Amino acid sequence: MSDMTGPTRRIVGAFVPRRSALRRRSDRIEVGARWLLLLTGLLFLPVSLAIGSEVTAGLAPQVALQQAERHQVTAEVLFAPTDAQLALGGEGDSEWRAPVRWTAADGTARIAEVRVPPSALPGDPRVVWVDREDRLTSAPMTPSHPAAQGFLTAFFLVVSDLVVSLLLLAALRWVLDRWRLRTWETAWRRFTPPDHESMH
Repeated sequence: MSDMTGPTRRIVGAFVPRRSALRRRSDRIEVGARWLLLLTGLLFLPVSLAIGSEVTAGLAPQVALQQAERHQVTAEVLFAPTDAQLALGGEGDSEWRAPVRWTAADGTARIAEVRVPPSALPGDPRVVWVDREDRLTSAPMTPSHPAAQGFLTAFFLVVSDLVVSLLLLAALRWVLDRWRLRTWETAWRRFTPPDHESMH
């Protein structure tokens, strides 16, 4: 390890400590736990990637379906917008909404309330997404959305596994430190007169 940098030496030493007669049973348990969690994480990595791929594959057919069923229409703002959060007594970020009207494919007028800029005025155009029945809907997924969702799912699982592993190691370290302290105090009392205060 002589040619390793400081951080690299510490990382390798955490899993492959140097041989020493001073190593305790608790030290071996801690190293074994590190190896166990490391191997578990490596085994969980392909599982996370497989789940992410499943998410991507499940969403991919919906992209073409949504893009085929949804289309944009130009609606007209009917009234000045109001602050929806204020109207509901909320304290969150302002969300300005106003009723808009558009003409459906069958010639009938449709009205719905949508989010608009606070500066919107009656008569302003507003592009909205509608489905085949000319009902208001959200924008269709983009072609890159399934892959992005799959990546985020796999990334979340990997990070979650890492966080759980670190928490388990921290909890084990806390337990082992308490054990080491009790062992040290017991050993100290063997070589200390009864009237000598134990060191802490």
